[in-house]
Amino acid sequence: MKANKNKILSLFFAILLSWSCQEIIDVDLEQSKTNLVIEGKIEDENSLQRIKISQSLNYYDTGEMKPFSDADISLLDENDNLISQYIYNPQDSFYQTLDSVRLEIGSEYKVQIVVNEEILVAKGKILENPTLDSIYYLSEEELQNLGQQVIGEGYFMFVNGRLNNEGVEYFKLDVTVNDTLRSSRGALSNSILTSEFFGKEFRALPIPGSFKEKDSVDLELYTLNEDVYQYYVEFINLLFNDGGVFSPPPVNPTTNIENITNPENQPLGFIQFSSVQKRRLIINSRD
Repeated sequence: MKANKNKILSLFFAILLSWSCQEIIDVDLEQSKTNLVIEGKIEDENSLQRIKISQSLNYYDTGEMKPFSDADISLLDENDNLISQYIYNPQDSFYQTLDSVRLEIGSEYKVQIVVNEEILVAKGKILENPTLDSIYYLSEEELQNLGQQVIGEGYFMFVNGRLNNEGVEYFKLDVTVNDTLRSSRGALSNSILTSEFFGKEFRALPIPGSFKEKDSVDLELYTLNEDVYQYYVEFINLLFNDGGVFSPPPVNPTTNIENITNPENQPLGFIQFSSVQKRRLIINSRD
């Protein structure tokens, strides 16, 4: 019995000794240089085209990214003819074209950004949107009566239509309910679409999520070039990366903006070139 007590005391003192030998080490992380973060959307609608430029933060920095206001931005056609210059609006920290601009379906465009004597360029094509024959909604009871398995409750929305371009097509579907954009990481994941999963003609293609009676639902369907689609995919994978030992190390998504002057100094972010079509529905009772 006495021997067991001695073993316990020896183990206790060994633990205390190991604690006393521990040393707290502060890791001095190097401050990385800041990068430009560019976010833009070029649409076929007759509207002001807008781009936002910010500066990235270092690891220990807190707060929001600082807007960058000293850039020279031009919107060009595929032959480098100037369509419009951008001006900086300090009220919302966006650059916007001098006037509303309507872009042509099927045409290619270029955004040129000059910063610190370096030229950044993003290119993209405005692709034709699908033809939407009908958008409708069914209640959970109606779906069950049709023999469909229902996950969730309320009303569920569907679309019939067909695609108009050759090859695989890519889209982003923004769903706004009662003036609030569904923007969780799950909603973002569901908003990025490829025709590989539904083909050239689609019937009863479900719109993600469920809806309640009297909901006002706004749908905005954007065409995407493949490089921007891949950006979204990489960004979503980053959002769902749990940092575990089996997860890949996080990396910035691949930008579609090229630094022509200094390829070693690539910016972050992307510029999206899209056609867009919009629909609004009010969920009414079936009674």
